[in-house]
Amino acid sequence: MLVSPKLVSPMLLNSSCRLFLTLLLLLATSACASQAETITAPPGQSPAPSGASATGDKDSAAAEQKPEVDAGFAPWLADLTAEALSQGISEATLEDALTDLAPIPRAVKAAKTQAEEVFTTSQYLARMISEFRIREGARQISEKKALFERVADTYGVQPAYLAALWAIESDFGRGKPRFPLIGALATQAWQGRRQKFFRRELLAALTILDQEQMKSADLRGSWAGASGLFQFMPTSYLHYAVDFNEDGKRNIWTDPADALASAAHFLVKAHWQPGQEWGLSIPLPEKFDPALAGLKIRKPLKEWRSLGIVEAQGPDDQQASLLLPDGPGGPAFLVFDNFRVLMRWNRSTSFALTIGQLADLIRAVR
Repeated sequence: MLVSPKLVSPMLLNSSCRLFLTLLLLLATSACASQAETITAPPGQSPAPSGASATGDKDSAAAEQKPEVDAGFAPWLADLTAEALSQGISEATLEDALTDLAPIPRAVKAAKTQAEEVFTTSQYLARMISEFRIREGARQISEKKALFERVADTYGVQPAYLAALWAIESDFGRGKPRFPLIGALATQAWQGRRQKFFRRELLAALTILDQEQMKSADLRGSWAGASGLFQFMPTSYLHYAVDFNEDGKRNIWTDPADALASAAHFLVKAHWQPGQEWGLSIPLPEKFDPALAGLKIRKPLKEWRSLGIVEAQGPDDQQASLLLPDGPGGPAFLVFDNFRVLMRWNRSTSFALTIGQLADLIRAVR
């Protein structure tokens, strides 16, 4: 017979006992499920989605699960809890974050429909670069001139690139985070395509809650677990977030100073070159050999000019690669080392091209 923790008064239990009972309940649920006649989907196999939650809260997420899905999730969650405890994450944090936790099927669905994968590069650029983002980016730089300049002086990252990243990642903080972060990460870690990666991010998110003394309900983000004004993954937060305004907190969610500096710090650690641009859009000469395109091929600008790309202006020895993201006949770009840094932020050529071109446009209207 299973004993529900709800039948025991919380006043009679310390946090250690409550966590022990939670683990015991999860393991007992798993044992009972293994004797059931229903064959459950193994961990890592995505079950058929039922009705999608409209709000993404824990109750709605739990309501959309089938019993067999919950049976598979319970022992996985018990194992994760034990691992989190072994890493020093407090019992109080785990009780707050993991009690009543359930997978969110719509987070799995969202992972399969990313814009970078659905659209061509040209379509993606047209969709992501808007008049609002150009003008608002320029306005933010003007309004927060002293802050942008201090960040640039500290890290060597030009304001236009930070404004472009801010625009694409969160529409300058206007974008609403759709998912409870712990639930989204748990979903991907349990049944997503990159379970080891997301398990590591989930443990990092629990560490953030513990270190910053945050409630799990206050931490929301994307289906992949990115959050804040610049959509940092939890491990990126732990490694690169900075307290730029020196108030004792690394607040990347609502504080532009900490968020901008953290973004710049990330780029610098990824080997951003101060003063260098991302690249440029170019027309290709007739009968140009498309086999020369690709990030694996790097040539000095002097050599690209000798091949007929006269727009390849810059130091003779500056290395560049030719990109034809939509194939021959589509747009062509020469990209520099800072383009590769942008791809460290997001491993999508479409994303990096968007940031580079949007930064150019923001700078042009200032």
